Amino acid sequence: MRKSLIVLILMLLYGGSKVSAQRVHSSQFYSVPLLLNPALTGNSDYNLRGGMNYRNQWNSVTTPFVSQAVFIDGKLSTQLLSSSWLGVGGMIFNDKAGEGSLKTTQVMLAGSLNKSLNAGNTLFIHAGLGVEMVNKSVDYNKLVFDNQWTGTIFDPNEESFEIPKSQSLFYADFSAGGMITYFRGKSKYFMGVAVSHLNQPNESFYEITNNLKRRFAWHGGVESRLTPRLYVKPEIMHTTEKDANEWIAGANFMMLYGEKGTILHYGLWYRFTQDIIPTFGYEKKRLKLMISYDVNISDLQAASSNRGGLEISLTYNYNYSNPREIRKLKRRQKVKKLGDKAISCPKFSHED
Repeated sequence: MRKSLIVLILMLLYGGSKVSAQRVHSSQFYSVPLLLNPALTGNSDYNLRGGMNYRNQWNSVTTPFVSQAVFIDGKLSTQLLSSSWLGVGGMIFNDKAGEGSLKTTQVMLAGSLNKSLNAGNTLFIHAGLGVEMVNKSVDYNKLVFDNQWTGTIFDPNEESFEIPKSQSLFYADFSAGGMITYFRGKSKYFMGVAVSHLNQPNESFYEITNNLKRRFAWHGGVESRLTPRLYVKPEIMHTTEKDANEWIAGANFMMLYGEKGTILHYGLWYRFTQDIIPTFGYEKKRLKLMISYDVNISDLQAASSNRGGLEISLTYNYNYSNPREIRKLKRRQKVKKLGDKAISCPKFSHED
């Protein structure tokens, strides 16, 4: 397990929208957990999880904002940790915005400690740290400035605007987060908070200093089983950075379809005063595809014709390991040794 995780992380590191402040803007925030909160690293119903996310926004208004992300994370547990575990993971994401080809590439490594607080494994606390290496670049030759216009005549050779010598910059960024998970009956409750730009790095193409403000994210929700074949997972998320704020809330339903472990996902989300977001998904053999579309309802809808952004995510989970069943590990290992004699029971996993 550990060797597989290390190899996959190395492959990720070598494999290389609308922007909300300095972070990637995502409607499916639950599909990119490491980006939302480093405390979510290795915090799932599986020992290994990987995924990718693609978003294309404002294609109907201007040059589209395109974002991609790839992540992988997993659990590391030892006898010393007892009913607790370590989470480790990594992510690469990049964003290309607007006419000036403003590009952002971030490589993130994250780790977390996930600890059970009671003997029944119904209450867990999670704490995580993340470190990112960030590169930003811009092509000033693709930008148009006021001084290049004389009346109605455009002069692309006008050079009175001072273009900085460097059109690319690098800096390190740090993040931290915490989370609580509580299991009761057929429901799981969770709540977390994260802060980015802990070190407030300088992000400026000029000699002036432009320190990023700290970004705070609050998120929470509940996951409940309504019937043996139907689950619901409502969530809410709020982010704030300086004067930029975002609220998004909604719910996804997960329905077991047929007898072969197929799960259908469907939901509806609302980004306050901005978008209505219908969501659909299909899952089979732990491979989940989710598609959402932002129906723009903001003041920009006259120009956007209500067209916001398309987002697609693909997630794969491997080796089921529910946190509440940690004490059953030895029994599962014993069953595994029986090989073909053991009957494998399918799990209705609805991890988002």
